[in-house]
Amino acid sequence: MDLELEILMLKSRLERIENLLNAKNGIQTTLFEIPQPIAKPGRDKTKYVFNNKILPKNRLVLEVIKKYIENQNPTLAELQEVFDKSLQGSLNVVETTQNTNKIKDPEKRYFMNNQLNLKDGNTVVVCTQWGIFNIVKFEKLASNLGFEIDKI
Repeated sequence: MDLELEILMLKSRLERIENLLNAKNGIQTTLFEIPQPIAKPGRDKTKYVFNNKILPKNRLVLEVIKKYIENQNPTLAELQEVFDKSLQGSLNVVETTQNTNKIKDPEKRYFMNNQLNLKDGNTVVVCTQWGIFNIVKFEKLASNLGFEIDKI
């Protein structure tokens, strides 16, 4: 594993442990005690560590679903039941390549160059449209499925 990646993962875990200990001991911190980065307007560029890779939100979703397919070998119906539309909001998390022709700008909305084959013969693509609000649901589901994801 890359040393820089290992350091980032350890810092993330240490921060979570400190927060848990502070909460357990009833210690409340204020904004004045913890230096906060100056918020920059624009997009949230949070990165995640999954499978020893540093990934943006949309690539995290792609990698988790790839791993899920590899481990579980689901049918389309099973995959769409686990990763249902409510996670993303307006688009299906996974869509068949056949159905993408009904979607405006599928190249912008799905990883069209990363098609995934399922055991029932369907080929699917994963949605690219993830932001600070809908990624939270996905993180929780991935954690419940046993995937270890670290936010950096």
